[in-house]
Amino acid sequence: MMQLNKNFMATCAAVLLLAANALGQGKDLVDGVVKDQAKAQVKDAVNFEQLVPEDAWLVLGIDDLAATRERWANTPLGKWWKSDAVQALVKDEMQASAKKNKERMQELGVEEDAWNWPNSLGIGFYIVHDEELDADLPHFIVCGVWNENADKVNTIFEAVFTEMQKKDAGAVSGVDIHGVSGKAIKAREKNEPVKKKRRGPGNSFVPEGALDHIETVYFVRDGNRFFFGSVKQDIDEAMGVYEGKSRKSVADSLDFKKTLDSVGRGDGWMVMLTSGLHKVAGAGGPQVALIQPFLQTLFGDIHGYGFALSSEAPGAQFQLLSSIMIEGDRIGVLGLFNPAKSASPPPAFVPSDATGYGTINVQYNQVMKLIESVVASMPEEVSEPFDASLQQYGPDLARVFSKLGPDTHIIKQKISNDFNLAKGDTSKAVSANEEASGLYAIRCSDEQSMTTLLNLFLPQAGFEPRDFNGNTIFDEKSRESSCGFGGGWFFMGKSAFVEQGLRAVVGSPTGGTLAQTPACRQVLADIGANPVLCWGYQDMLLSVEQGDKSKSKSPSLSAGYDSDDSDVANKLGLGVPMDPLAILLNDDESHWKQALGPSVFTMTQESSALITKIRLLPPTTP
Repeated sequence: MMQLNKNFMATCAAVLLLAANALGQGKDLVDGVVKDQAKAQVKDAVNFEQLVPEDAWLVLGIDDLAATRERWANTPLGKWWKSDAVQALVKDEMQASAKKNKERMQELGVEEDAWNWPNSLGIGFYIVHDEELDADLPHFIVCGVWNENADKVNTIFEAVFTEMQKKDAGAVSGVDIHGVSGKAIKAREKNEPVKKKRRGPGNSFVPEGALDHIETVYFVRDGNRFFFGSVKQDIDEAMGVYEGKSRKSVADSLDFKKTLDSVGRGDGWMVMLTSGLHKVAGAGGPQVALIQPFLQTLFGDIHGYGFALSSEAPGAQFQLLSSIMIEGDRIGVLGLFNPAKSASPPPAFVPSDATGYGTINVQYNQVMKLIESVVASMPEEVSEPFDASLQQYGPDLARVFSKLGPDTHIIKQKISNDFNLAKGDTSKAVSANEEASGLYAIRCSDEQSMTTLLNLFLPQAGFEPRDFNGNTIFDEKSRESSCGFGGGWFFMGKSAFVEQGLRAVVGSPTGGTLAQTPACRQVLADIGANPVLCWGYQDMLLSVEQGDKSKSKSPSLSAGYDSDDSDVANKLGLGVPMDPLAILLNDDESHWKQALGPSVFTMTQESSALITKIRLLPPTTP
């Protein structure tokens, strides 16, 4: 369609040029047509990141939402959602949501079908230095582009602004932005004290309270583009980018380019840059600067994090790529993950009913060196007590770690009533609803030396040794958690699972192994032979099947959301259905087994990026 439009414009230009020449006005019209075509080409070439000021810490974009929705609809999960069986099950909840939205549109006085999804959407968070306060303050800019129905969508915005003005005469005022009539929306009273809030990650990538200082939010519509932002001048300059005016932006940042390139744009993408993030975190106090050397020693020189979600990756329904951009070599915790090797079937002690599994090579013999480096990077007054402990216990701990690894396995299982926890001569039946627990298995080259060394440390932590079929198990007093040795392995986790692992490695496993399951074979085939630093998967079907099927106890997708998370939707009076997926996964009639396959993850080192790939596979074929 875009190519057709360009050809049509070129044809029209040629016709107009001939007519103008006949009237003796060719030159002026030629100049105008050339300029218009140049502007059109600029608009087509603009990416959202070019609108975001250069000192950004977080940028998110969806380049073509319509194409994304179409690709999603063609996945097994998308087709399942559209099926008659599924739509019948969620009918009541979806109708309730639609009814609420219809009533809200009527209340605003706009057409029922006024809302339409934008073609593209971007959100950028960045830092502006406030000269008056001599402080770096976070700000934001948002741009949505509607290729269709922009006029109808605008009626919703205008109706909401009118409503706000009726409730508060000073809530909205007119303002000129880049020669276009816009709105200035009051976010808080000028010079109103900022409410003190807990500083922290909260539930998003924007630190809690980071934007509380913003007094005014600006809105302007420029044709089919809608802008929101907290700095008027930055919106003005962003509008100028579409006219071909140059300005410095985060798109010029080498760190941004490398991070985005490492994951691609996918259906949706996000880039977080540590340079700007450190400034945001610095707003929480001077102590942040003190821990930077400590963090760099622990994780290395990280410049950015990238994320991209795609629903057209070969062989997968969905694929999430995430990257860690590192300057120089991998050091610290990330440097322990070596070497990379091709994926192989899980060991025989991993049972067939495991809901999840992962494996990674860890250089445990380097752990004490890392701890010593981290302590050395701390301020002297902080490191002093750690230095004393390292002198006393360091040599023994180094010997413990030297006997472990490198291969490490993490198994996720669910306890059932048929799997009792040993407690002396008694047993404890547990609820079938008990959460899944992890069992950690690490290769151990010298069990006797490890047992001797752990006898020095574990009793101080409340663990007591006992014999189990000729092997040693250390139990905490409740005997809920244990660690044990056997068959060249060190196990940690629920006592019942530790015992199960020990039985398996000494030749008496119960039940089948994970390696024999169709889902595991599907995952290994998807990973292929390329070397990876770690890999693992989650059996989505088994996870749901082992959960409580009672609808009255079904998990809510909105549980775990803070009440403020849907604040925007509530203020606008919109109905947002939160629980349909939870309903469907707890109803066999929805045929959800036809939609979900296992999810698989891998981590690889590619140039200066550490890449994690998470893929939701198609349903498993037995």
